[in-house]
Amino acid sequence: MSLHGVPDVAVVPEAEVGATAGAMLLDGIRAVVAAKGRCRLAVPGGTGPVGVFRWLAGTLPADLAQALILTWVDERHAAAPADSNRQLAWDTWLSASAAPVREVPLDAPGTLAEAREAVAARFAAELGGIDVALLGCGPDGHIASLFPGHPALEEPGPVLAVPDSPKPPPERLTLSLPVLRDVELAVLVATGAAKAAVLKQALAGHADVPLGRYVPRGAWRWVLDPGAAG
Repeated sequence: MSLHGVPDVAVVPEAEVGATAGAMLLDGIRAVVAAKGRCRLAVPGGTGPVGVFRWLAGTLPADLAQALILTWVDERHAAAPADSNRQLAWDTWLSASAAPVREVPLDAPGTLAEAREAVAARFAAELGGIDVALLGCGPDGHIASLFPGHPALEEPGPVLAVPDSPKPPPERLTLSLPVLRDVELAVLVATGAAKAAVLKQALAGHADVPLGRYVPRGAWRWVLDPGAAG
């Protein structure tokens, strides 16, 4: 067991990252469902979670799938369906799930401000918080759509509008840092040598790196391949 704020780090071959992180998520989901009867899970977009999603598609039991309430740590506002984070999860996991998973989307029609208001209301009514989070990170150390030096890092949330993301597309919706911290389990997946330097900074607690500012309330686990582990 790690000290509070210090992640347990597993370094595995790249081909095993999805299964290793998926098994950690499965254990966390099962524990939360046993305690609460349901589990609120937030997942990212990008390429990082694809192996985890594919593992869940073939492994997550139907009873646990039915007990999930799924949302996203961030979403691209008004993106074409094919470009959305939700579509990635659908293509690689949800379409092959053993049972339907209840979804709470992190986008809505209208302007970015209107979408944030609608999604915040939906989050409060249907979720109220997160139990388990799967996270990725960029080479700059961003998590969700919380970027280095961006004012959103200081906002309480729960759902924030990001009109000027340094990574395209510019308009995004993201869960706030306080919401992402208040979880029973957070699992980070990262692969590739391009992320090794920022992961080292995050481990050292550098406050200018969003990942370095992230300390979940519950268990904190990293799954890295040898390149990311440096």
